[in-house]
Amino acid sequence: MALLLLICMSPLQAWADESRPVAHSSDPHDGGWIALEGTNLIRIPVLNINQGLNWSQPFDYLPVYAENQPIRGTFWGPRNRSDSEVRIAIYRFNTSDLLSAFRVIESEAKTKKKRSRAVLNSTGDARFSLEGLSSSGMYTVFIFDENRSAVLSMMPLLVTKGDLTLQMPANITAGDFARVRVNKSPPDNESSNQSSIFAAILISRKDYENARLALVIKGTDESLNSTLSIGNKSMQMRGLPSLSMELLMQMLYLLPQNSTAGMQESKDSGADILLITEPGWEKGSYILTCGVYSSRKGLWGLKQETVEVI
Repeated sequence: MALLLLICMSPLQAWADESRPVAHSSDPHDGGWIALEGTNLIRIPVLNINQGLNWSQPFDYLPVYAENQPIRGTFWGPRNRSDSEVRIAIYRFNTSDLLSAFRVIESEAKTKKKRSRAVLNSTGDARFSLEGLSSSGMYTVFIFDENRSAVLSMMPLLVTKGDLTLQMPANITAGDFARVRVNKSPPDNESSNQSSIFAAILISRKDYENARLALVIKGTDESLNSTLSIGNKSMQMRGLPSLSMELLMQMLYLLPQNSTAGMQESKDSGADILLITEPGWEKGSYILTCGVYSSRKGLWGLKQETVEVI
């Protein structure tokens, strides 16, 4: 489930490679990146874009917000822009617009967005706060330098209908059954007549972090070609994938040996999912990813936790 969403947001990374407006660095003192606060973070795979350029920083996590949840963060800017004013704006995801900073600015009149302004401090940094987004989907936070008509930084984020709470033992024994309780938060009081799919995937941290996503993009959603690989298995896709149960089922084929998945359909606001482990599993850290999806409301929520197999 998580990797499926990562495919949907991955053209953002391709844009970063094409335009190079950002000094990509994990060190705040080098500047040029955004840190969002109070978010549910989902790990993303290593990205291989066009000519073999690997990107893992600063896009090693995808921030996830619930609808109407305020979006707060810090722009760690370059020192040479201290005391200058920047504009912060959030746009709906669009591959074509993301390929050019000029085209993003040009499309402002046509795009619904949240915006704010901030003055960078003496080290080129600024905190910002934006109202929450009322509609779920993929978005991008942009930092603009209006004096130079330039994009200083960007950060993709996902907005879901609500949040999830997970209940599962922190430690499980290889070969045992693992029960995961997934609840919508807040409870979905309108779900009594509509079924939702509660899904969970448990995969070793080593395999998860070794996943690779290769992208080739020429400027439009239709031109996107992607290959997702986990170990010696891979699947190819053309165009921007749409979140669906069919695509999720195709991706289950990629799961490596030390992994398990489970699903439960329910009209309630919560469900128990039973995950079956094998006695021969390697001990260590595993990534648990849970999601809730319905055909009427789309993705309700997405959550990740770490579990130890002992």
